[in-house]
Amino acid sequence: GARTSSLPVYTYDIVKAYPHDSNAFTQGLVFRDGFLYESTGEEGESTLRKVETDTGKVLKKYDLPREVFAEGIAILGDEIYQLSWRNSMGWVYSLDEFKLLREFRYSGEGWGLTHDGTNLFMSDGTHVIRVVNPKDFSTIRSLAVKDENGRLLMKLNELEMIKGEI
Repeated sequence: GARTSSLPVYTYDIVKAYPHDSNAFTQGLVFRDGFLYESTGEEGESTLRKVETDTGKVLKKYDLPREVFAEGIAILGDEIYQLSWRNSMGWVYSLDEFKLLREFRYSGEGWGLTHDGTNLFMSDGTHVIRVVNPKDFSTIRSLAVKDENGRLLMKLNELEMIKGEI
């Protein structure tokens, strides 16, 4: 017979709107300590930004190489992790200065990124979320995501970890 399960459905309320650079092609977004940290995409226009929430003013910006289409970001401790879409590589920056600390490589594409306080969780456009060691970017395990009917849920993108749930 058909397998059914009850998945939680969450809603939202818009409590306030903030100004934002309409030319920024947002791919990753993190709110931390009163600021927005943003990864913007498009080849030749990819950046990492620290944005003043109330005004939308870009306070700090790091420009990526022209051939990179930047994707998801996550802030773990005092480091920012940033993925690229099709370059199979990512970067780790210091949170305070946006100093490039190291690069890492992975197979496939990079889409969304979040963390649980210890490990990173990465999507790649498929139904798989990889649990990744932030030190060497090795895959610890993989999670297959399915819908309520048991079908693989493809094109997983931006990820957020909220109260222990992705």
